[in-house]
Amino acid sequence: MRTILNTLRNEAESTIRAFYALQQFKLLLTNLEDVDRINTNINFWEIYESSLLTKVFIGIRRIFENNNDTFNFQRALNLIKQNIVDFQPTALEQRKLKGYNERPDWIDEYMADVYDPCEDDFNILSKLVRSNSKKMKGVYTEAASKIFAHAIHTDATSINNLLADIDLDEIETSLNAIWHFYEQVWHMYENGRKPYQAISPYPYKDEVQQSVIQQLRSGA
Repeated sequence: MRTILNTLRNEAESTIRAFYALQQFKLLLTNLEDVDRINTNINFWEIYESSLLTKVFIGIRRIFENNNDTFNFQRALNLIKQNIVDFQPTALEQRKLKGYNERPDWIDEYMADVYDPCEDDFNILSKLVRSNSKKMKGVYTEAASKIFAHAIHTDATSINNLLADIDLDEIETSLNAIWHFYEQVWHMYENGRKPYQAISPYPYKDEVQQSVIQQLRSGA
């Protein structure tokens, strides 16, 4: 189960961190002083932006596609539900006791507050993902496939037309929903915590965005 959760985290987090770096870079382009800094090394920053854009769209494609032969959100969900026994209190207790020769004093008090999840918990969390990422399987995955994965469209006009309906807020909402799913399932597995339904922002957004600012302005 940890392998499944770690893989989901890596897929989600690498994409959402690239997104927030891209979002911050786009914001820097609205500041004339930052634009002047970018223009001093324009080739680097063009490659930087292109790399982030590619990473975000390929990440969206990998997470939201329905290919049964690849690891994606739906496959992760199916594997988690197939192994729901791993989330039960007995399984959690066994994991917590691993490495102990004798039963520790704290374990009974700890287990008293452990939540026993059911399949509906995972269905509700997955519904939050679906309701917040409805468009990801449309124009976003199409753009990912035709521009970034297979280079079907290479001329500027076709690319711009395909990207015209892209909304960064929609991408942010969908990726936060995926991260929320991962985080709640992880806490159920590792800590026996009842899942929260309200989606909270990615907790390391500021860290990512400050790194972009620092990179651009460090030589100023």
